[in-house]
Amino acid sequence: MADNQEFTQNDDIRLNNGEDYLLVYAKNVKKDINRTINSLGFIDNELPENIKEYDIESQIVENNEKLNAINQKIDDLKQRYNDVIDNLSYNLNFSKEASAYENSMAFGDKYFYFSAQVPESDLNVIEDLSKKYPNTKIASESKQVENNKKHKRKKDKKSSSGKENYLLVYPEKVKKDVSRSINTLGFVDKELPEDFVISKINEEAKKTSDELSEINKQIDAINSQYEDVLGNLSYSLDYTKKSDQLKTKMAKGDDYFYLSGWVPESELKEFESLENEYKDTTVTTRDVETVNEQPPTRLKNNPLFRPFEYLVNMYGAPNYDEVDPTPFFAITYMLLYGLMFGDLGQGLVFLALGFYISKKNKTYGALLKRIGISASVFGLMYGSFFGKEDLIPALLIKPFDNVMTVLIASVVFGVSLMVISYIIGIYNKVSKQNNIEEGIFGKEGLAGLMMMISFIIIVLNLVNKSPIPMPIGTVMLILSIIMMVFKQPIARKITGSKRLYDSNKSDYYIESSFSIIEALLSVFSNLVSFTRVGAFAINHVGLYMAFEVMANLAGGFWGGVILLLGNLLIIGLEGMIVFIQGLRLEFYEMFSKYYEGNGRLFRPIRTKEN
Repeated sequence: MADNQEFTQNDDIRLNNGEDYLLVYAKNVKKDINRTINSLGFIDNELPENIKEYDIESQIVENNEKLNAINQKIDDLKQRYNDVIDNLSYNLNFSKEASAYENSMAFGDKYFYFSAQVPESDLNVIEDLSKKYPNTKIASESKQVENNKKHKRKKDKKSSSGKENYLLVYPEKVKKDVSRSINTLGFVDKELPEDFVISKINEEAKKTSDELSEINKQIDAINSQYEDVLGNLSYSLDYTKKSDQLKTKMAKGDDYFYLSGWVPESELKEFESLENEYKDTTVTTRDVETVNEQPPTRLKNNPLFRPFEYLVNMYGAPNYDEVDPTPFFAITYMLLYGLMFGDLGQGLVFLALGFYISKKNKTYGALLKRIGISASVFGLMYGSFFGKEDLIPALLIKPFDNVMTVLIASVVFGVSLMVISYIIGIYNKVSKQNNIEEGIFGKEGLAGLMMMISFIIIVLNLVNKSPIPMPIGTVMLILSIIMMVFKQPIARKITGSKRLYDSNKSDYYIESSFSIIEALLSVFSNLVSFTRVGAFAINHVGLYMAFEVMANLAGGFWGGVILLLGNLLIIGLEGMIVFIQGLRLEFYEMFSKYYEGNGRLFRPIRTKEN
């Protein structure tokens, strides 16, 4: 603490958990300190009346005296153990080298064995160690003797390398290939021994075959005898594996073990009955509301929607306090895909591929079947069959002949989906999460919905197409902006919270002002994004027409090839692009309004079906 600085003593401050702190700091940093402690969640607290009784300066002097005493003790210890400290580096290095040698030793019950090379000039010193240390034997060997032994080992190995004989039996038709191979491997031809008889090999082969048959009969007999055991073997192994997994999650005592987990409410009574089924077992259950931990989510959807859980989980699993989005996602995704890729023939191709892929992966196959059906239905609506629009009549509209109608309809459809998304989001936040701050006043809540509707009313009035007057749209826009800007203080006044702001008041309003601009841009981009639905419906026909023009120019056989390749390209490339664009509309335009996806799935440990 510098002598020339003027210090001030701040009021006693308190965190939300009730802990008090006294901050002492220089006056020239007072503003920075206030901003920092506000952002950290500190709350000003009145100083206690007896604060003047504390003599801070005397405490500092006392602490300095204690530090000096400790430093003096450290110096005394250094002087007392000066020799140990000086040799510390040597001892550590010696210990490290000894550990390295220890890894090269062979240990017995009473002795260890260590072998190494020693310079001849130091040989006498090493041999004298046997006299210095009892029960130590040192045997040395000259370099010449060691080299002689190595030479002998090599010679023995070389002399024995040619003593192995091999008999190769192979068909006549591969004789040239076998001869070439064995020559490259270093084999040398050798005459067959005079007493060699080929019939002996056949006898040995027959004998071996009979022995194998006998062994197979014994195996069949064992299978018959222990059929029940072997049939349950896979189940038993799986049961043991899952039991071991459970044991790792148990707290064990001398007489009991403790296991905690989640049980679906529909299976609670069956679980509680285990207490009567097993002796010395106590089962205690608690409601979700009494547990601090976030419960896992168990998804239950009908077979039509269940495959779409895979796509939902790509974004994130639903948490316990929000509606499962899978049904709404499944319906809207099939509609979006059909609208963008409406073709009866190509949809039927997807359907056929779905049945084929289901044999290898049920989820992928099921998704393909569903989008294939959607594409086929909208193909009937558009009158499109493998890109051609003159083979079947259109039940609804031909996109390429009604460009503006299709684009406007896609925006209207997008607005409908956005309104539903906002409503689901408001329900999640207000009803399930008790969060009126975001549910009513947030940009993904009621205020955001009002802003979107007012934005649409104003735009329609600008083009003279709105049935609702401009002032109503303007009032709704201004009201939604006020709700967003003052969402924290208003929501916390309603809920009775004493703290109106999470951070500094000025910082909050600056951030809120920028969030209004972000919300307006978000509403605009969300609505414009849905024009891609109509654009892809038009593009689908246009792309086929491009291939049709090229086919007509080529004519004949090659024209048919171009049409075939064009349809394959549309099915593969455009089908994948539409798949991705559908996900983008779901994830970015709709999920952002009602779905957090920060939960965890309920994955119980189950055994195989016996």
